[in-house]
Amino acid sequence: MEAIRNVLVHDASGRPSTNHRLVASSEWDDIRQWSDKVYMPYNVTPIGKARKPDSVLDATRIGHITLSRFKYGIPVNIKDFSPEAGTGMVLTTLRGSARHWSELRTFSDTGVGDAFLVDNSRTHYWVDFDHNHLQVNLTFEHDALAQLYERWFGEPADERLWLRTFRLGGSGSPWIGLLSYVCQCITHMPEAVQAGPLGKHLEEMIGVHLLTQWRTHLDQPAAQSEYRLAPRHVLAAERHIRENARHAPTLSELAAVAGVSVRSLGQAFREYRGCTPMEALREQRLQGVRAELLLARPCATVQSIAADWGFANLGYFAKLFRQRFNELPSISLRRHAWKRHP
Repeated sequence: MEAIRNVLVHDASGRPSTNHRLVASSEWDDIRQWSDKVYMPYNVTPIGKARKPDSVLDATRIGHITLSRFKYGIPVNIKDFSPEAGTGMVLTTLRGSARHWSELRTFSDTGVGDAFLVDNSRTHYWVDFDHNHLQVNLTFEHDALAQLYERWFGEPADERLWLRTFRLGGSGSPWIGLLSYVCQCITHMPEAVQAGPLGKHLEEMIGVHLLTQWRTHLDQPAAQSEYRLAPRHVLAAERHIRENARHAPTLSELAAVAGVSVRSLGQAFREYRGCTPMEALREQRLQGVRAELLLARPCATVQSIAADWGFANLGYFAKLFRQRFNELPSISLRRHAWKRHP
């Protein structure tokens, strides 16, 4: 992991370097100018009281892939990634944690050494980063990866493949081994990576590895919200939350499904998730409402969507939604309507 942590910010002798620095700023406009180029246009919103970012972005090219080292310095929610950019991302967590959401309303949490793969040109995705987050990200061009698939596998990729999002990596994994090698090459031979055959070699290695992972996950059931180290009763409760959040199960119901007492379930969630079971349920319900607002039909209303997710008190729901996403649900629905009818 050391090579990944130091990439783009240390030279081959271990000294600090800013040769790849694009921006270090607390101004949203400065950050957006570069993040739109390195990743794609998207919307970012602070979470909590902190409003000013403390952001740093370093980046380099590996053929059609951009490798970047990025943080906002405060908790943020990022959504509305532009599909028109024709790109996707592999986000590898170096510090802190992230929660990744897909249009299927399932989430996957990544800690240090974990990565998350998504083709933003093909699927709806959003992510929450905590205050301590630091990522090394790879931004790839969909068309280049699709062409690579045909060269290696002899036929066009199944369109379902690009819709899959999943977690990969982890300590000792092939992904971390490959990324470490790539980062060492960037640190020790930056010109050869950016402008020589070494860069093309690394680009192909990265692409084939990701495509192989995608093929493996294509027909596997998703299990994106399960942590590897959590006990079975926490995973059982989380699975019930994912499958039944719309019906707002009670705490007693969650404990019964998990096969433990209410007190034991609460203690386990606080230890392994940093929240209570009902806070996890509320998050799933709010995310479910937001996903439907973003994909709503023209005749839909905030009240009908909220009621369908068990929020009977519209005023209380609007307060929760605004606290979580920093905007009223009616604004989310209206913005989606503007996108449908520009």
